[in-house]
Amino acid sequence: MGRRQFKEELAWASSDRGGGEEIFTNYPIIVALDSRHSKAEEARHTALGHTNSNRRVFAAFAVRNRLIRVISCREMTDVMKKKLKEVPNFNNEDEEREFWGGHDSTDYVDWNRAQVATFPNLKTSTKTISLRLPVWMLDNLKVAANNRDVPYQSLIKMFLKERLENEIKT
Repeated sequence: MGRRQFKEELAWASSDRGGGEEIFTNYPIIVALDSRHSKAEEARHTALGHTNSNRRVFAAFAVRNRLIRVISCREMTDVMKKKLKEVPNFNNEDEEREFWGGHDSTDYVDWNRAQVATFPNLKTSTKTISLRLPVWMLDNLKVAANNRDVPYQSLIKMFLKERLENEIKT
């Protein structure tokens, strides 16, 4: 499966929390099972990754019915502690979100033991927009999409993404 197809198949249980959604579509991502906070009905995980603007972030999340629910997401620091602190037990997601919002994950998680993970069945959040294009432009987009064997709306998204990535780099 190609990277673009992977990104188009992602799904989210909640709105983005500080880049938490973006880290699942940018590689590399490092994910570790948080066995202490996992429950029989729901596994909890922690992840290290980066946003589209290359901010390095830490996220705590759960997977529910093949949907990722980002509980907390915050910017990473470069400080690595030798002795890990014990992660407290949380009564609910709000407590966990508040905790991770104010603590450095590297004090609590040994990221050297984390493994690279992929989430092939998820879909990114999208919003429907109305876009007026000249007929000739739409016709040319449809021809180009047909040549690439992709839907023309997907081709438009690919073009926009490539252009945005170039704009961000400059």
